[in-house]
Amino acid sequence: MRSARWIPRLVTALAGLHFLVAVILYRSFDDLAREGFWDAATGNAQRESELWFFLAGFGLLALGTLSARIVRDTGRLPGELGWYLLAIGVPLMVLNPASGAPGLIVLGVYALVTTARQRSDAARRSDATQRTDSDRRPGSARQPGGLQGHVQQ
Repeated sequence: MRSARWIPRLVTALAGLHFLVAVILYRSFDDLAREGFWDAATGNAQRESELWFFLAGFGLLALGTLSARIVRDTGRLPGELGWYLLAIGVPLMVLNPASGAPGLIVLGVYALVTTARQRSDAARRSDATQRTDSDRRPGSARQPGGLQGHVQQ
């Protein structure tokens, strides 16, 4: 399923966007470097906010790369990814509607829909396999040499 491969890529891209915005648009990193980094953000709300925004990118990077690895190894998107994205996005939307929370919510819902489809497809394949296996059992109506609707005397 293509969605299973694209969702981790989109989460990783969102992490990259966090890094770019933090480094290019925010000026706190220049100030932090000039002050030697150690304890340079404490007490400055703007710096603290920008630092947490940057660090949130690592959390998104971890979610994206780990889920990409799981998809590559198993062919399935981990169901937890959608819930994690919603757990970040929904409270963020309530607390800061002008943030990127809608993107997290959309990705979370998309991931949940994708995993539900994966489960549905897997169940359908399992049912089909069970029907096929029962058709191959000796004595079944479709098995060559079986009764095939005739009564043997």
